[in-house]
Amino acid sequence: MMSIRSKLTLWLTALVVLGTIVGMVLFESTLRQAFHDSIINRLEEDLEHIIMATHFHDGDISIDQSALSVFYKPAYSGRYFQLNLPNEVIRSRSLWDQTLDIKPLGKGQTRVWQAKGPENHDMQLLSVGLSSNVSHQTATLTVAQDLSIGRQVFSEIYGTKLLINLVMLGGMIAGIFLVLRQSFKPVKQIQQSLSRLRDGEITKLELDDIPPEITPLAQTYNELLDYTTKQIERSRNNMGNLSHGLKTPLAVMQQQVEVLGLQDPQMAEAMQQQLDLIRKMVERKLAAARITGNMLPAAQLSVPRDLESLFDTLGKVHRHKNIQCKLDLDTDISRLPIHREDGMELLGNLLDNAYKWASSEVRLAVRNGEKGAVVHIDDDGPGVADNELDLMTQRGTRLDETVMGHGLGLSIVREIAEQYDINILFGRSQALAGLAITLEFHQ
Repeated sequence: MMSIRSKLTLWLTALVVLGTIVGMVLFESTLRQAFHDSIINRLEEDLEHIIMATHFHDGDISIDQSALSVFYKPAYSGRYFQLNLPNEVIRSRSLWDQTLDIKPLGKGQTRVWQAKGPENHDMQLLSVGLSSNVSHQTATLTVAQDLSIGRQVFSEIYGTKLLINLVMLGGMIAGIFLVLRQSFKPVKQIQQSLSRLRDGEITKLELDDIPPEITPLAQTYNELLDYTTKQIERSRNNMGNLSHGLKTPLAVMQQQVEVLGLQDPQMAEAMQQQLDLIRKMVERKLAAARITGNMLPAAQLSVPRDLESLFDTLGKVHRHKNIQCKLDLDTDISRLPIHREDGMELLGNLLDNAYKWASSEVRLAVRNGEKGAVVHIDDDGPGVADNELDLMTQRGTRLDETVMGHGLGLSIVREIAEQYDINILFGRSQALAGLAITLEFHQ
């Protein structure tokens, strides 16, 4: 999913680019209209000046070109006029040998259009129909202006405006990136704090540098952490107290069973089996409490720190066997996606079983899989028969019930695995010939 910062950057950049494009289109349209209006206004002024220089004598029409602007004298100067009479055409000197194709107009009629002129340049033309009341003679006066020079000016103005807008657009986009980067800096700090919290480096979020908008959320998160920590500690203490409290009644019951063995050996043997099961459960819970230790409720299992700690603890528990343990970890995996306490109990149960049954070596490997991290646990013990491997994969089966004395609480392992959607596979180790367990995590 795209981050909020990326979405804001994308949307704001798109809005700025769209606004710039719309602004340039409107500017181009306005500038083009203003350019056209200015040319028409100039042609209207030229038309008035030429009409004022037009004289009627005895039915003849003439133009006093000495009273006109000097722009009409150089050849192809870009400003032209032409007077079309029934039998004569009077042209400005600037037209040289060119004649404009003019449509005759009646008195008072006007026409505005564009056409090709000298040197095949586009021209803007304005015509008006004239008439003499004395001779009743009609004429059509036309003024024209070359558009090439104006269009060049238009292109220069528009190009300069476009360049300025592009520079401003780049500046605004850079500003958006910088502003959003600075604005989301506290969020980045919170993200880093959460990572440190998962690694167990801190116990709560620091509120000093958090923006006011996020402070209530961080405070609530810290309160939840404190509450959960206390609940976990209380549960751990209760579990430890219960396990220790059961030791004395179990010792008394053990003495009673020994006494009963003298009178009824069969009854004593059945009770002894039940006492052994209770003692194993107590030892397992005490081991779990000892393995997990003091942990944060938000912490994830750290690699390799927690795994090395787990091996160290189990090495002390099984120090009489002198088991050699080997860790093989991918360097780019820093944690496993499981709460540290649950992960320690899950791997602690599996590794404790491996230590119990191994002859001399236990291996643990952590690899990157297709969907997430993959953990492999191998030992060089006797392994498990193929038909018993099938039973281990069945839901609701405990390995310590299918294989007498195995000592692995499979139901606890499966319960944790199901909680985190971890796929567990049992098989025979190819390298050590003992039991091979594969845990497939999902990110």
